[in-house]
Amino acid sequence: MPELPEVEAFGKYFDKTSLNKKIENVEVKNPEILQNIDADDLKEKLEGQKFQFTKRYGKNLFAHLNNDFWLILHFGMTGKLKYFQKKDEGPSYDRILINFEDNGALAFVDPRKFGKVNLTDNMENFIKEKKLGHDALEVDLKTFKELLEKRKGAIKTVLMNQHVLAGVGNIYSDEILFQTCIHPKTGTNKLKEDKIEDIFNIMESVLKTAIDRNIKHRSLPNSFIIPHRVKNGRCPNSDVKLKTIKVSGRTAYYCPECQKELF
Repeated sequence: MPELPEVEAFGKYFDKTSLNKKIENVEVKNPEILQNIDADDLKEKLEGQKFQFTKRYGKNLFAHLNNDFWLILHFGMTGKLKYFQKKDEGPSYDRILINFEDNGALAFVDPRKFGKVNLTDNMENFIKEKKLGHDALEVDLKTFKELLEKRKGAIKTVLMNQHVLAGVGNIYSDEILFQTCIHPKTGTNKLKEDKIEDIFNIMESVLKTAIDRNIKHRSLPNSFIIPHRVKNGRCPNSDVKLKTIKVSGRTAYYCPECQKELF
């Protein structure tokens, strides 16, 4: 599932391919992925306009139009963007197609159709309405501590809770906990202040490293757990076989040697 680093990369891709081009028409091929807007309204607000810039918040990408509306893209589990100029280069599973006057096109591709496309005239209001927590790369240490101090659930669950912290999902929460040597089921209320500070610092480092490496998991440092997060994968530190466990319905990878469970 695309998480904060992936959405950051999508934003850069969008900026590189699709800004300042007049939108000729919009094709909504699968209206079920639209959220709180119908196909006709989306087309009306987009056609004839230009995208000016993008912003990311958590796992959402906001693209600002010159009529002051924002196109909002949430990529679900399998969503991505594909820009092309020749019709025969069009991707499969394109759910929405934005055609520009210069004959280029931007496709919102989503094989499993778990993504969502929305529109708003106020980005801040949208964030409040969705009750999104602080962006994981914008939150400060003091606020981060305050967010965690009243939580009793498993630390992995808290890190993935988009109403607490926006942007971190299953994969990067595994990495953060691996690098801080914390078992994913550890109760958040059992963590001491210095461990919470470690989580904060590692979170920032992990997310920025992934962004810098263009989110190519194979290009991440070998010391990360993500490149080894596969069947029969082994811990890069201890060479112990990684284990999996379900936490809030998600499969967590961890090292039983480095991340011992607290009782």
